[in-house]
Amino acid sequence: MTPSSCEVAGSGEPLLLLHGALVSRAMWQPQIAPFSREYQMIACDLPAHGETPDVAGEYSIAKLSEYGIHLLDAIGVDRAHVCGHSMGGMVAQHLAVTHPERVRKLVLAETALGTRNTLWERIQTSFAKVFLKLTSQETLVNLSARQYGSLNPHVGAFVRHEMERFDRRTSVRVMSAAFGFSGKSRLKDIVAPTLVLVAAENKQTHAQGRELAERIPHARLEILPRSHHLLNLDNPDAFNAAVLNFLREQGADRKPAA
Repeated sequence: MTPSSCEVAGSGEPLLLLHGALVSRAMWQPQIAPFSREYQMIACDLPAHGETPDVAGEYSIAKLSEYGIHLLDAIGVDRAHVCGHSMGGMVAQHLAVTHPERVRKLVLAETALGTRNTLWERIQTSFAKVFLKLTSQETLVNLSARQYGSLNPHVGAFVRHEMERFDRRTSVRVMSAAFGFSGKSRLKDIVAPTLVLVAAENKQTHAQGRELAERIPHARLEILPRSHHLLNLDNPDAFNAAVLNFLREQGADRKPAA
């Protein structure tokens, strides 16, 4: 049975789409029609986002990954391609490591392998955590809309609309899960063929994008032109082409040995 907070369209091999922090499955609207022509497209709201209630207790990437598995089970999907953006990419990494038998191919878009791997990252993360706790929700929304909408005002308006649905407590709770993620040591265990996508205009993610592609055994990196952090919204044609071309490739989808 499909959860009410989940949109399923099309037929073919399943493709699970995992959105980023403080938005919802609505971010995948430009992908629904083209992806569902060839795949069973599954876009769901992660806990505390959209129509999905928050989880009890700690909010973590590990818990979100288990939620992804429960979704696949509820829909009756054994194995799926998984595409995750930003925090959703962290969830996708964890899912691919802990449940390799459930992942056909992996797409990691504008995501990170962790936020505290180097001294500079630890400094940036510590500053970001303090800033988040001291900043009002209104200021956080305004800054995010301005930054992520720098190439396209419609993207900025989307970010504003999505983030205004969150209160400050939930924003801190969600972002703390992303700040606490550390997946670097287990990237070597990802067996799914992987496409890493970074946005040309968001230089902040390029170093980690390169490292993801280097550390994951069967991975490659592509830089999407004319795009910022929400690259699938800034340049949907390029994003859709890159993902679909990768998923169509033959001979790389190997089911892990039991």
